[in-house]
Amino acid sequence: MNGPSQIFKAAPEAALFIALAFGHALGRLKFRGFSLGGVAGCLVVALIVGQITGIVLPEAVKGVCFALFIYAVGFKSGPEFFGGLNRSSLKLVASSVVQCATAFATVILLARACQFGKGFSAGLGAGALTQTAMLGTAGDALSRLGLEPDKLEQLSSQMAVGFAITYVFGTVGVIIFLRSFAPRLLGVDPKRAARELADELGGAFSAGNNSTRFVPVVARAFQVEAGSVSSVGELSKRFDRASIERIVRDEKLVQPKAEVVLQAGDVVGIAGRLEAVLEAGKLVGREVENREALSFEAKAVTVIITEKSLIGRSLAEVRKLLGEENLQGVYLSGLKRQGLALPILEGTEVRRGDVMELVGRPEEVDRVAALIGSADTSEGRSDLAFHALAIALGMLVGSLSVAIGGLPLTLGIGGGVLTAGLLFGWLHARCPIVGGLPGPAQWVLSELGLSAFAAAVGLAAGPKAIIAIQEHGIGLLLAGAAVTLVPLIVALGFGRLVLQLHPVILLGALCGGQTVAAALSAVNEDSASTIPVLGFTVTYAVSNVLLALGGPVIVALT
Repeated sequence: MNGPSQIFKAAPEAALFIALAFGHALGRLKFRGFSLGGVAGCLVVALIVGQITGIVLPEAVKGVCFALFIYAVGFKSGPEFFGGLNRSSLKLVASSVVQCATAFATVILLARACQFGKGFSAGLGAGALTQTAMLGTAGDALSRLGLEPDKLEQLSSQMAVGFAITYVFGTVGVIIFLRSFAPRLLGVDPKRAARELADELGGAFSAGNNSTRFVPVVARAFQVEAGSVSSVGELSKRFDRASIERIVRDEKLVQPKAEVVLQAGDVVGIAGRLEAVLEAGKLVGREVENREALSFEAKAVTVIITEKSLIGRSLAEVRKLLGEENLQGVYLSGLKRQGLALPILEGTEVRRGDVMELVGRPEEVDRVAALIGSADTSEGRSDLAFHALAIALGMLVGSLSVAIGGLPLTLGIGGGVLTAGLLFGWLHARCPIVGGLPGPAQWVLSELGLSAFAAAVGLAAGPKAIIAIQEHGIGLLLAGAAVTLVPLIVALGFGRLVLQLHPVILLGALCGGQTVAAALSAVNEDSASTIPVLGFTVTYAVSNVLLALGGPVIVALT
């Protein structure tokens, strides 16, 4: 053991990256479809490396890594967190609050009954609820108790062990419950219920509906027949969400202006939804192969929805407000919320910060984008000055303390940075020209910060991990299963009997309330749709905030 120990003492930073490398490799291994995940893998490997080497990284390393992670969580959740505080989303907010409150009550009751103590209790809550952010906020609360260094180190070790023991079932248990038990308790078939809800939201396959599930935008070439000769404008009026993009006449290009009269033998390139293009072709003539007719320019843009008049409207209402004449040659190819694809149905409601993916004629796409909101012009660049300032302000606010009744109250560094992330994420959604942070950059910030934080916690806990496992290993495992399942059962009954949420929306809400994105993928698969996402985004944003801020609550009450 002396060899590795001496090597890592010369370069202690290497221990962190060893834990990251082998932790993520471990997290990718699958057993019967389940993988541990990178964060839990890093924690497990770090516990082993810490046991072998005895390396403990400076507290500042954990602080910086956790700040990066918790800020990314807040920034991503901010628009949906504040956007969820409206009448149409109050039921989902209530579902999340009940689920989180039940989780906290279960953790505290079991911790007191089993006499786990503050460290094990915080680890139990963080692992069973798969909420790594709770480790950071609970650790910050422990550091403010004025404990001796040895005692604080012991509690931190217990917290890491409690998390590692309960995390696996915290993920697997949610998936099993939502796939095997929740549909039976609700008495529904997810696929059938999703189809029925899709029909209620606008009839995904009805005639004249441009908001279908997949919205395939295609282009076909047709040769004009003598009986279909007409002007481009008159013919386009008879088309349903298809448009003439190019005209080839005697091997020369003719601009498809409204006043141009088509001639027999012309070859026209028509673009739009597949069904609409095929119907338009029947009005023109037979389909032909013509590369020139299909070589027209097209543009795809992503637009952040900020236009006030569109917020809270269904896609059908948005289309009506914009006007069919403004949408000629422009098609909706995707709609995302928090990076998740939403079902493109007539009744799908849009919210501030949602991202529309438009495709069509370059000049028309740009014009429609301006009517909807702000096109993403960051070109993949992040506004580092904006985000560094936000994190610094969050740390300063989190370090402040206010005495109420002689009791000092503080957000802590984690709570302050999380709050800053929420506010600055909301500000970016309202004014997208500032605070750019592309999705891949958010992922790196969140994943690297969280993985490095978990590894630093594991390294510090390593030397005392074996003792902690021997002390409460089996008890933590059983308690963790209860903490995972009880909130799901309570929220399921509350959501269906009290809130009367649609079963498919409720399944998505339960995934978000427990902040398990892997469970959402399973529910989407079982329902053969993305409709559960409609219930996921609000509860995920609210629960991420409440559960993260719950770390100090658990520390205070156990």
